[in-house]
Amino acid sequence: MFDKDLLLQGETIVFTGSRNPVEAVRRAQSLGAETLYVPLVTTSIRQLDKPDLGGYDWLIFTSRTSAQAFCQLDENVTAKIAAVGDQTAAVLQQHGYTVDFIPRVFSADHFIQEFPVVSGKVKCLFIKGNLAKNTIASMHMQVDEWTVYDTVLDLKNAEKLVQLKDVIILFASPSAVLAYRQAGGDWSNIRTAAIGHVTQGAIEANGGKVDFTPKKYTYMEVINEIAKGSFSK
Repeated sequence: MFDKDLLLQGETIVFTGSRNPVEAVRRAQSLGAETLYVPLVTTSIRQLDKPDLGGYDWLIFTSRTSAQAFCQLDENVTAKIAAVGDQTAAVLQQHGYTVDFIPRVFSADHFIQEFPVVSGKVKCLFIKGNLAKNTIASMHMQVDEWTVYDTVLDLKNAEKLVQLKDVIILFASPSAVLAYRQAGGDWSNIRTAAIGHVTQGAIEANGGKVDFTPKKYTYMEVINEIAKGSFSK
């Protein structure tokens, strides 16, 4: 609904996640923005020594990367599958898996509130990255963890990012916030956008202010939120 207005003319939006979100980049450009991709984190999939998946009632995924790593195995599973976020679910569905549960809000803390099983002898496997918090594992049931990828901070790119001024930096994870701060970022002469309340909390806990955050935690929605903010000026 903003396409004809070029509401982001004169803005530069910097994407910092481990993947370049092509659709959101095109959306920002269609609204007149300049875009940069300066990833602050990289991920590497581990050599997977998989557990016996047949003993689990639920497999839980909270990121695209964990889903992509799992799908490389081309496993037949009988367990139900839970995914945090439409994009995570889409990866699994593209490989023929049925996703049985997606929380309304795409974050681990909301997942544990909405998960349809609250207790009992249900056995879950949380398929995750090395920096994932223990939120999922805190549920009142058996939750085993399987680490399938590592997240590494890209401090060289973070140092480049710290030199930029008068830009909107889009943070998609607390790890990206950590990289920015470790490189000496002090939030001066920038505006920030955050995907998710956990990332927003990380920015605020590190002395920053969040200018844009969408209700739905996706790249596309954060671009729309920035456009709305420009429209309201």
